[in-house]
Amino acid sequence: PPKGSLSSFVSIMQGCDNYCAYCVVPYLRGREMSREPENIIDEIRKLTQCGVKEVTLLGQNVNSYGKNLEHGCDFVSLITKVNNVEGIERIRFTTSHPKDLSDGLINAFAELPKLCEHIHLPVQSGSNRILKRMNRGYTAEEYVEKV
Repeated sequence: PPKGSLSSFVSIMQGCDNYCAYCVVPYLRGREMSREPENIIDEIRKLTQCGVKEVTLLGQNVNSYGKNLEHGCDFVSLITKVNNVEGIERIRFTTSHPKDLSDGLINAFAELPKLCEHIHLPVQSGSNRILKRMNRGYTAEEYVEKV
């Protein structure tokens, strides 16, 4: 990060497996590939040594973090590990996919003091017909229920 920066972005994964009708990400960046949690935590620890106090975890669909990892570290487990890093005061993340938003992640907002109380949860359409044509994998009613 730039000298004196208090916040930094940390990429936790690349690619996407959702294949929304309008999106080129899976074709350009490939299938979802999560970074090993130990590497992410090491990077965050190094950032704290530079004065960083806030991290934003980045991925095309962070809710599906860990699906390709053999040891089964999911997104909530990763956030919990980041929450335990000394020197980090705030955790943010982007982007979430509504179809993969879990009860565990919702509970993490109440349980993890460093996790900021905001969520980037795209509303692509309120029309089930359009959502289906977009291949979003959820209905408007399912979205509202999660929110």
